[in-house]
Amino acid sequence: MPLTEPSVDFDWFSPEVCRDPQLYDGLIREAGPVVYSPEYDVWATGRHEQIELMMRDWKAFSSTRPAFEEIGQPMILLSDDPPDHQRVRTVISKGMSAAVLRRWQEDFAAEAERLVLSLLDAPDGLIDGHTDLAKRYVLKVFPDAIGLGDANREMLIKFGHAQFNMFGPKNDIYRASMEAAGEVFEWVATNCKRDAVAPGGVCMAMYEAADTGAVTQEEAEILVRTLYSAGSDTTIYSLGNTLRALAENPSQYELLRSDIDEFAVRAFEEGIRYDNPARFTRRRATAEIEVDGVTLPEDAKLLLLHMPAGRDPRRWEDPGTYDITRDVVGKHLGLGFGVHACVGARVARLEGVSLLSALARHVRSIELAGEPEVTTNMAVHGHEKLPLRIVPA
Repeated sequence: MPLTEPSVDFDWFSPEVCRDPQLYDGLIREAGPVVYSPEYDVWATGRHEQIELMMRDWKAFSSTRPAFEEIGQPMILLSDDPPDHQRVRTVISKGMSAAVLRRWQEDFAAEAERLVLSLLDAPDGLIDGHTDLAKRYVLKVFPDAIGLGDANREMLIKFGHAQFNMFGPKNDIYRASMEAAGEVFEWVATNCKRDAVAPGGVCMAMYEAADTGAVTQEEAEILVRTLYSAGSDTTIYSLGNTLRALAENPSQYELLRSDIDEFAVRAFEEGIRYDNPARFTRRRATAEIEVDGVTLPEDAKLLLLHMPAGRDPRRWEDPGTYDITRDVVGKHLGLGFGVHACVGARVARLEGVSLLSALARHVRSIELAGEPEVTTNMAVHGHEKLPLRIVPA
């Protein structure tokens, strides 16, 4: 290993760092274009340009054998490169195609309206933006759409939390997460089987694709498991983080209300840039390669830090400001890029825009009503509690 590689003097996966990754990963971003952790033998970049490069070039920066690769259960969308990746991605993308989303749109919008209206008479206008809005909404519309039954949908949150902690080292956070998740994995194993999912949903579409030979039966079940692990947490956290940004920036909420059709999409997309729920994705260098003056050895394990990239001053003007007039749609990397772009991005956008639109129509103002509590997770960032005060329109 070279003697002059950039480094930072803190544990990248301590509870303190995991609760404030925007701050600490920002220090990694400013320390160098690619930074090395001797403690974990892992490299990281928090710069927009370098992350875009690595996402674009899947041959040089592979998703196979990622950093901290022992993730417990196979996740072929995340850990395969083309051509296998494209084969399974086509199947799941068809299950969540634009035509499918058009069928969902009315139901998503109606549920958002119903939920927001139900909260307008909350005593003193006090609600929890995480529990009462973001989580309740996503755990209704997304499982309905994919064909998961009503039984114990909270398990999706627990499963996602455990799965994302598997993306980091086997530290105390990991061990506590695994101890708490025993029943979760049993629930998932039962509820991702073909006979447990409803006809007409995305999950059944995975099994129907297996019937045609597009994927194997085993791959179909893995795809259903992937939907369960990645389809809820990040969207819930995206919504919560955006709600907090709007509460802390009342002029931006007023702007949203002034033209909902124009700004609902921008508000959600800017929320992802400003406070991305996905802390990092993982790659591995397939050969020795130089990145902006830093030589990465062959087989270097890499973390692509999305949160500080969203606030990289080399890419964004005034990056620490939440601004829904910013030209951000299609420009940030928060939902991935290239062959590994988030396959559920369109679903997340539909959920986000539907809920923010309903909120803007029926709520005149929102503000923080207490100190938010953030989750402790090594790979995702969001809230456990988000106390808000809402004033009906």
